[in-house]
Amino acid sequence: MKNKNKQTKFPVARIKKIMQKDEEVGKVAQATPIVISKALELFLGLIIDEANKVTAERGSKKVEAYHLKHAVETTEMLDFLKEIVEAVPDPSAGGTIDLEMENADAAKKKRGKGKRAGASGEPAPKRRRKKKAKPRHTWKQQMAMAREK
Repeated sequence: MKNKNKQTKFPVARIKKIMQKDEEVGKVAQATPIVISKALELFLGLIIDEANKVTAERGSKKVEAYHLKHAVETTEMLDFLKEIVEAVPDPSAGGTIDLEMENADAAKKKRGKGKRAGASGEPAPKRRRKKKAKPRHTWKQQMAMAREK
């Protein structure tokens, strides 16, 4: 099922595949995954809007996990998610966020660009690319040799 006219923002074919993994689900009407995709879009929009309000209230520029937690806890429609967000630490509620761990995680994500210049200021050695091995025989020659055997 190709998404020809881009009515949805989520992959309809994948939604259909997920639905059909359930043994109790038989055939799925063509409109069903499209409707579910739209419902998912609206649901995520609601969560993001609520988290954005919390972020603005706290004067932050970045939406953090505890902003989502606070949004779930204060919005009645999202009560079913409370068990999922319980483990998220919230600094405003006395929870702590280990800044050292966050900094360590950020350092792990940064990647260098090979060997850098040493402390003495000498330039880093240049890296040479390996040349691709050229085939010894062309495809036609290999086929001819195979026929001879």
